[in-house]
Amino acid sequence: MKINLLTAIAMFVFSFSAFASGTQHGDHSNHGKKMKHKERVKLSDSEQKEVISALEANEALHASFFTYDAKKVESNAVKLSEAIKKISNSEVKKLLEFSLTKIADIKAGNDRDKNNQNYHLASMALIHIVNKYDVGDKYNAYSCPMVKKKWIQNSKKMAKVHNPYAPEMPHCGSQDSHF
Repeated sequence: MKINLLTAIAMFVFSFSAFASGTQHGDHSNHGKKMKHKERVKLSDSEQKEVISALEANEALHASFFTYDAKKVESNAVKLSEAIKKISNSEVKKLLEFSLTKIADIKAGNDRDKNNQNYHLASMALIHIVNKYDVGDKYNAYSCPMVKKKWIQNSKKMAKVHNPYAPEMPHCGSQDSHF
């Protein structure tokens, strides 16, 4: 009797949580569809080029994490920092202030976990920029639920997920935005 009662309670809780979230077991109606985003803020042509330049520098940093060469990671972190400092839009620059401190903490002498964490924190600000400002359709946000980290990836160059944090599962994760 106890097992049946516990089973009934568990089924009720699962059913209620599925109902509350608006999904039922097996409902994948949004799976694979582009998420709708609110319209992104337009930047001037020069401002957009500056932000894209920073995102291109981030591509090199992303690649060095994917192959994990600590010296290249630090070198590319410096290049990303330099590109961010050249952004003239004061609002964008302010949103990236904290990320600059995290990028500066990416060092060849650090262990990989520490550099992963700093890159993740810097990536969160870049994700916010990509989601808020119109920087074209090349860059999208990605995440991995296993390592609980996010990053920006050039979706035009790499259609497949390239997780920079987990060499043992390089394609684990999903694309979170679709611009």
